[in-house]
Amino acid sequence: MMQFIFIFIVTGILFGQDSLYWFDMSQVRDPIPKTPKVLDKIFGTSQLDVLDSIKNVRFTTQDGFRLQVFESSSAEEANRILRKFGRALPDSLYLAFEAPLYKIRYGNFVTKNHADAIKETLVKKGYKNIWIVRSRIKQGGLSKDQKD
Repeated sequence: MMQFIFIFIVTGILFGQDSLYWFDMSQVRDPIPKTPKVLDKIFGTSQLDVLDSIKNVRFTTQDGFRLQVFESSSAEEANRILRKFGRALPDSLYLAFEAPLYKIRYGNFVTKNHADAIKETLVKKGYKNIWIVRSRIKQGGLSKDQKD
């Protein structure tokens, strides 16, 4: 009798196992849930508007390159250098904070070769510690140097 119960339990466990492999996700057609519009008390805007603006960034930017010309952990120093470079460099400068550093990046370059050429020009002018970084750049936003 004990053996019968043991065999019954073991076979029940073995054949009772279920798998998710039978589940085909392409067949699921759930409707979009109807949720209330949530207003953000801080910004006074809909969170959906914020999400839409994030999606729009994908349409107004493209993959490209920039030159990182400076980095610092001090916001004051980064802003001071940004103003200094803003007077000396003809193209767009960007101040980005990537914890724990403030980074100043220059230009909107579609190709790495063009970014490298501008980097060499800046090194000849006396700028040091410049390197090329991948970045999202303005869609069709060629650097002023590229338009010439």
